[in-house]
Amino acid sequence: MSDNEIIENEEQEDYIEQEETESGPSSFNLFVDGIKKWLNSQNKALVYGLTFVIVAVIAYLSYQYFYKMPLEKEALGAIYITQENFDNDSFALVVKDAPKLAEKYSGTKSGELASYMAGASYLNLGNYTKAIEYLKDVDFDDQIMKYQATGLLGDAYIENKNLDEGLKNYLKAAKNAKTDFSEVWWYKKAARVYEKKGDWKNALDVYEKLKKDHKDVEGTQDIDKYITRAKAKLGEY
Repeated sequence: MSDNEIIENEEQEDYIEQEETESGPSSFNLFVDGIKKWLNSQNKALVYGLTFVIVAVIAYLSYQYFYKMPLEKEALGAIYITQENFDNDSFALVVKDAPKLAEKYSGTKSGELASYMAGASYLNLGNYTKAIEYLKDVDFDDQIMKYQATGLLGDAYIENKNLDEGLKNYLKAAKNAKTDFSEVWWYKKAARVYEKKGDWKNALDVYEKLKKDHKDVEGTQDIDKYITRAKAKLGEY
């Protein structure tokens, strides 16, 4: 290639570069810039999101290890005597301490147990309003204790002349019972409430269910007597 041709090519390249510069950035460059900006915004959102998650995890772990666990340990020792009184049916002694323990250790398993003991003790002492106050908020993780508390709440409502709330809690306790004996126990109580309300059809349905599903369970040996009475009330005999 001659010197003239080389010079001519260089001039053409300079002209093309000058033309691109004068006409602004190419569409390809604009596209790349757009991608960069989008990635930038996504990275910021990701960083903010990860930061929030990390802070939340740290806060949760701090709460569990530096507050909740020491409080659980303290509460366990604090309710020991009250639990002993409860096991010995010393309900008057229980209600002196259990309400205060339930409030102080609210949110702990021991605090939950203190609420249950307070409610059950008030029920045994005939203070049904106080029994409802403490039992209605009990929410054990243990399913047997959870629905035992529900059934006792039903007792408190019935004694307080609130048949509808009592029935609702009996049925809830029966449907979620974890043992056959508990299921029979709460269903029979529910059936008796139906009888008090004059709803013999639903009472009969409960008695027949117990005979069909739990004929060999303690508490159903005399179920035919209740079935006969309910049918008589309904004019079926």
